[in-house]
Amino acid sequence: MVTKEIQTGVFVHVLPTKQFATTHIAVNFTQQLNRQTLNGRVLASNMLETASAKYSSQTKFAQALSEMTGAAFGTEVFKVGQLHTVRLQLNLVHERFTTAGSHILNDGFDFLNEVINHPIGDEIAGFASVIFNRQKEMALDEVAGLREDKPYYALREALQAYFGASDQALPAFGTIDGLEATTAQQAWQAWQDSIAHDRIDIVVVGDVDFNKVIAATTQFNFAPRQQLLQATYHQDLLPQVKQVKSQDEVTQARLVLGYSLMSNSGERFIANVFNGLFGGLAISRLFLNIRESAGLVYGISSDYNPYTGLLLVEAGVDQINLAITITKINEELQHLQQTLVSEEELAIVKQLLKTSYTMTLDQPLYLADRLYNQQVLHQELTDDAWLAKIDAVTAEQVQALAQRAVLQLQYEMVGGDANVD
Repeated sequence: MVTKEIQTGVFVHVLPTKQFATTHIAVNFTQQLNRQTLNGRVLASNMLETASAKYSSQTKFAQALSEMTGAAFGTEVFKVGQLHTVRLQLNLVHERFTTAGSHILNDGFDFLNEVINHPIGDEIAGFASVIFNRQKEMALDEVAGLREDKPYYALREALQAYFGASDQALPAFGTIDGLEATTAQQAWQAWQDSIAHDRIDIVVVGDVDFNKVIAATTQFNFAPRQQLLQATYHQDLLPQVKQVKSQDEVTQARLVLGYSLMSNSGERFIANVFNGLFGGLAISRLFLNIRESAGLVYGISSDYNPYTGLLLVEAGVDQINLAITITKINEELQHLQQTLVSEEELAIVKQLLKTSYTMTLDQPLYLADRLYNQQVLHQELTDDAWLAKIDAVTAEQVQALAQRAVLQLQYEMVGGDANVD
């Protein structure tokens, strides 16, 4: 991988490889998570995926992609700790599979430049109102529809309860109130501010020439910017466990337990192994002992976010089994805190983690995402080094990390006529 800072705060990362028949380009605009700009960035992202000044309708937009031998384009928004990113992704067929004289890589960058720097609208009115209003309605419908995804909705409610009024509680794709209140002009301004001030990472994965990529990116004409980013979020321990019970139309109760588990960047591989042992894999203790052996839950898993220090356990469970399930989950954590894991179990978890990592190396989207994370979070590692770090984790390190976990949140979503506190 080769990196060049083409302007202060604007980076181009190229991973030359003949492994794929496509060239994957991702342009990432990253800033600190901000309640004032988040919803505007979400709606701007939707607009960029739909039309531009040159491609002023979805038909023209689709035609432009079709002319690049069926290129695929999309946008997304996501969070990494306290960072919020708008990502534009373009997937191109490699030039060796196109007609002679084709310059599809340059055509792809021309298209991205058009979308980024020449959106449909103007500084006075903002994004074109008819298209913007339609995109806003679609965004609102999508967010409202998530209300019916009970596992997701329970998780969002739990995170809201844990993070409270902090911006960290905000979902990456905005809120109904925030989206409704955002005007076309505000979304336009949010995007112009992103172009001018965000850290920008252009990631290219494919059989490409580095110098040609650099030449193609000059047309963006991005100005220098100073963007000091901090992904890690710290929240002080609550004086007592926060208990929340909500009532909803669910056939099975949803349980979310949240534990504070602070770790530093040097412990992220220990955290990976710990989470795999606890509940992150299909052979984890939560899955084998609580679902398979005890039959207490329909599904159960854990997830650890090193950038917020939050360990989450989610489960779908019969309401009558909530209390015993909570007890069993905490017992499994206590076992990891009090007793060293066997070398055999540790080796199995490590192998599964390494296999999962290796499998993603065949997917350009995952490679591009990994390169972005490594650069923004300053965690550059070769694939071999990553695998070696997993291998180096010891049972003692896993136990020491597990001992830091402190229960902070107990969220239950129940149905029927249950007594809701």
